[in-house]
Amino acid sequence: MQGKFVDGIRSVGTVLVREVADHPAMTDPAVRRYFSSKVNWLFLMVALIMYAVAWPTLTLTHDLPAYWLPIVSAFAALPIALSWSAPSVGWAVSVLSAYLVALLVPVDPGWNWEIQVVHIIELLVLTFFVFARGPLRSLPLVWICTVVIFVLVAPAEARVGWAVGLTFLAVVTALVRGLLRVSTQLRASTEETELAESRKVVLEERARIARDLHDVVAHRMSVVVVMAQTARYRLDDVGDDAVAEFDAIADAARASLDEVRQMLGVLRLDDGSGSYLAAPNPGLGDIAELVAQTGRTGVDVLLDDTADRETVGDASALVIYRIVQESLANATRHAPGAAISVRLSPARGEATDVVITNGPARGEPLRLAGAGTGLAGMAERARIVGGSVSAGERDGGGFEVRAQIPDGPWAATGVAGR
Repeated sequence: MQGKFVDGIRSVGTVLVREVADHPAMTDPAVRRYFSSKVNWLFLMVALIMYAVAWPTLTLTHDLPAYWLPIVSAFAALPIALSWSAPSVGWAVSVLSAYLVALLVPVDPGWNWEIQVVHIIELLVLTFFVFARGPLRSLPLVWICTVVIFVLVAPAEARVGWAVGLTFLAVVTALVRGLLRVSTQLRASTEETELAESRKVVLEERARIARDLHDVVAHRMSVVVVMAQTARYRLDDVGDDAVAEFDAIADAARASLDEVRQMLGVLRLDDGSGSYLAAPNPGLGDIAELVAQTGRTGVDVLLDDTADRETVGDASALVIYRIVQESLANATRHAPGAAISVRLSPARGEATDVVITNGPARGEPLRLAGAGTGLAGMAERARIVGGSVSAGERDGGGFEVRAQIPDGPWAATGVAGR
C-alpha cells in the first residue's frame, strides 16, 4: 500500500514537472536563463520559505483583512528570489512595497516597526547584493533610498543606528569593489606588459636567426651561385654539357637564395600585423618549375597535376609545395638515378591528394649531415592545416610519400609555410 502511494506521488510530481516545462513561459530566454543557475534556485527556495513564514505571521504585526495577507506577504518575501539575477529590480520592488505598507497598512500596537521582520530581512539582503553587484554609479542612490526607508519604518530610537550601519555598509562595499577593480586593471596591465616582453624576446630571437641565416646560409649560397656561373671562365676545357650542368646548379642555388631572402624578410618583420602574408609564397603554380629544376639535374621526373587551383587555399598550396619539394630532395638524395612520379589530384571532402613515388636507387645514396627531419617536417606542416602525411617503402623497391591536404580557405601562415 505504501509503495503504491509513493509511486502515485512520484507520478503526480512527474506530470507537474512536465506541465511546467512545457508551459509557454518556460521558453522565454530570460526565464530559461534564470532557472539555469543553481544560485537562482537557492534564492527561489529561500523566497518560498520566507513567504511561508510571512503569510501566517503577518497578522501578528499588522491589522489586515485575510484576503490581503498573501499579497502583502508576497511583496515582503518573494523579491529576494531576484537577489542574484536582478538585485536592482528586487530591491526597487522591496523598497516601494515597504513604503506603501508603512504608509497604508495599520500596525499592531505591540509592534514598533512599520514592516514585518521578513520584509526587513529581504530589504537588507537585496540592499547588500545591489551594493555588491549593481552598477557603482547607482550606489549613492540606493544608499539614500534605503536609509530613508529605514528611517521611515524603524522605531525612533533605532533610526540613527540603522542609518549609520547602512552608511558603513555602503562605504565598505564601495571601497572593496574599487580595490577589486584596481586589482583587475593592474593584473590586466601586468599581463599586457608580460606579453609585450615575451613578444620582444621572440622578435630578438627571430632577428638573431635572421642574422645567422644571412651570415652563413645566404652567404654560402651566393658563393655557390658565383662559382657555378664563373666555372666556364675559370676552368679549361668545359664542354657544353658541363656548362649546362653548371647553369642548372646556379639556377637551383639562386632559387634557394631567393627563398632564404624571403624567410629573412619574414623573420625581420616586427609590427605584429601579419603583413608578411603579402610576401610571395610558392604554391601549386610553382610545382611545375620545381619539377623542371629537378629534371635538369638528370633525374627522370613525371608530373601529373589535376588539382583544382581555384579551391585550394594559400596555406594548403604552400604546404603541398613544401611536401613535393622535400620529397623530390629526399628521392634524389636517397635513390640516385631512380625515376620519380609526382601526382596531384582532387580528393573527396574538399581536399587534395599528393603522391610522390620513386623507384629503386641506381647508385650509392648520398650521405649528408642533418638528414632525417624531412618527413617529420612534412607531417608537421600537414597537421597545421588539418592534413596528414604517410610514407614508406613500396613493394618491389622504391619509396612513396602520400599526403591528403584539405583545400581550406586559410591564408598562408609563417608556421606552415616557412
